[in-house]
Order: sequence, then structure tokens, then C-alpha cells
Amino acid sequence: MGSHVDLADKFRIFINNLRIDNPEVINGRCREICQILNQRYWDLKSDTRNLHYLGSYGRETAIKGLTNINVLFVLPYQVYEKYEKNPGNAQEALLNEVKEVLSDTYPDIFINEEKYLLLPFKDGMNIEIIPGFMSPRKNHIIYPDARDEGQWLTFNPLREIEVINEYNYNYGGKVRHLARMTRAWKMTHQVPIPGMLIDTLVMIFMDEWEGNQSSFSYYGIMVMDFMEYLAGVKNEQLHWYAKGSNRKIERQEDFGAPANVAYKKIKQAMDLEEQGDSYNANKIWKEIFGRSFPD
Repeated sequence: MGSHVDLADKFRIFINNLRIDNPEVINGRCREICQILNQRYWDLKSDTRNLHYLGSYGRETAIKGLTNINVLFVLPYQVYEKYEKNPGNAQEALLNEVKEVLSDTYPDIFINEEKYLLLPFKDGMNIEIIPGFMSPRKNHIIYPDARDEGQWLTFNPLREIEVINEYNYNYGGKVRHLARMTRAWKMTHQVPIPGMLIDTLVMIFMDEWEGNQSSFSYYGIMVMDFMEYLAGVKNEQLHWYAKGSNRKIERQEDFGAPANVAYKKIKQAMDLEEQGDSYNANKIWKEIFGRSFPD
């Protein structure tokens, strides 16, 4: 049992090492953007209202080294009504308007070829600003897709965040822990799996996994079983639907083969842990998860 206690401690330290180490920088920058937009669109002196963190940072599944932050800023519905009447690409016109509002403070802000409004910083961080509108029924967000002729699309990222919060609570924090550890593996091996798909598959797996109420001492088994689960996902399955919003998430490429390699290596590491060979087990854990895994 001693090796299990040691392994539990290793995973505790590993999870801690993966934590975002600059939240005050991220939040400070986003709040400054929020303050400018609130002043302009809502006549408010607030640096938090109408601002929502999206993506892995918003779902709290991001790990240290995150460079792309996505934020939603909710604009008054009258702005949507004004642009909806516009001929031509009203969506690009809206992005340009928001860009102009921010450009005095942030001269580097730009709209890229994919028509995302991006604010780059010299340290490598990029903040994508998504202007959106709460639908009258308040069950989804309307946002601009400025590609080609432009169109208004809807999504419900706030419900996705609520659902992952519920899952994480129900399973004692393991949903976010497993999602972060999987991101460490993804970054270490450049695995072609989108972050939203990782989070979705973790929730599906956790519903089915028999150890879903277990503690840190089972984290080795948990990552091993999850990699086996990923390896078993059929190649023919090309998309999934996000929990909470039913948003379609496309598969990019095959992630089953690298997951199978990881599964076999984790099995090796677990055998070495059982034998009390922590030194060689650690070498394999680091191979799988990178430098954040402790010595």
C-alpha cells in the first residue's frame, strides 16, 4: 500500500504544478478591456459586468503555458438590432466597431484572416474578444461570424460551463483534474485533439468509470483507464456534441494511436510503482506527461 500513498502524493503535486501561474495577469488584462467596453456601450464603470471567460480558461480546465484566452463581452441588444438592418457584412462592421473602441488603448488589436478579433501581447498571450448579445429568451448568445458574406450564429457557452461545474462537483474535482492531465499529455506529444473535445470525453468517461468516487490514490488507474478509453474511440466517429449546449465538436485527426501508446506506458509505470521502483516509474510518467510531473 505504501507505493499507492506515494503515487497519490505524486499526482497531488502534478495537479498543483499544472495550475495556471499567471491568473492575475490574464484577469487584469481582460478587466481592462471590459472596463473600456462597459464605459462605451453600457455607460458603466465596471471591469467585470458583461464579461465572461470562455474556452478552457472559462471552464477551468486550462493548464500552465496557456497563451490563447477567449472572452465574451455582452453588448446591448439594441446594437444587434442596429447591425441586423445593415446591408452587407454587418458582422465584420460590428467587429471593426469594437476594434476601433479598443484601438486607442490597444493599437495592436486586429481582425485576423479567420475573422477573429484578436489582441496580442508582447509576452505571447492572445486574447480573442467575442462581442455577443443575449437572446431575448436568454437561452443562448448571438455572435458574429464575419467570414464570407457574414452571418449571425448562436451558442451557449455559459451553459457548458455550468454543466462542467456540476460534473466536477459530483465527481469530487476529478473532471477538471483529468482534463488538465490530459492537456499535459496533449501538449507534450502534440496530440491533435481539441480542448473542448477533451473536456467532453472526460465527462462521458467519468459517467461510466467505476472509480468515479475514488480518491487521489486511484489517479494512476484513472489516467490509465481514460487513455484506454480514448484509444478505443472508433475512427469512424467524426464528431461529438458538447454537454449543456449540444454544440458540434469535430474530430481533427486520429488521437487513438497516441492514446494507446500512453496507455501501455502508464501500465508500465504502474507496474514499476507496484514493485517499489519509483525512480524508473517517474521517468515513464515524465515521458507521458512532460516536465510538470514531479521527480
